[in-house]
Amino acid sequence: MDIDETEYEELRQLDQLRSDNRVLNAWLTVQHAEFPGWAEQAPGTWDFSLDSLARLEDLIRDRYATTEHAYLEEGGDFLQTASWYVGEVHNRHFGTVWQFHPDSAETSGAWPFVTVPFDRLFEFPDEDGIEPDSRPLYTPVKRLCGILTPDNGHLSTDPEIYDPTTQTPRQLRLDPDHPDAQGLQSGGEGAGGGRARRDLP
Repeated sequence: MDIDETEYEELRQLDQLRSDNRVLNAWLTVQHAEFPGWAEQAPGTWDFSLDSLARLEDLIRDRYATTEHAYLEEGGDFLQTASWYVGEVHNRHFGTVWQFHPDSAETSGAWPFVTVPFDRLFEFPDEDGIEPDSRPLYTPVKRLCGILTPDNGHLSTDPEIYDPTTQTPRQLRLDPDHPDAQGLQSGGEGAGGGRARRDLP
């Protein structure tokens, strides 16, 4: 989709706002401080390696019997810090960045997400020609809850969404209103910016 200079600048400014604001920065500060205590209580080695994503998925499956159970606790300390950990793994290995629109602080169920940097904007064109910014948005806490749904992928393979050549038919087919389509999204102003978005599993 072609965009003019004005729209490009609006998207760039939105990206900057979502990347650096008091709401996001406060959340990151809290989770960073909480992580050492979280790691001591969670069995396993938490070294921000890609292999640790599979260990975390096992930990989530042992801790929560159902997706519904996990969603009830998505705002709790355990899942919030676990989600920060997942996002940090993605950031360190795939160059993603944390984002959150400050206006979303008033929206129930809205949490920080990671996405690829703005300079990769044109690598992810919207197939429908609607969204000027169709970069994948990955919301770790939603994904940690949704991973409990049968046949809903694995944390270890989720980073494939950052490669525009490996978007799978399963990702593109999923009903956007499905309750587990919360962790993987694409769309320019998703999670607080106001535009429509296409949700992925």
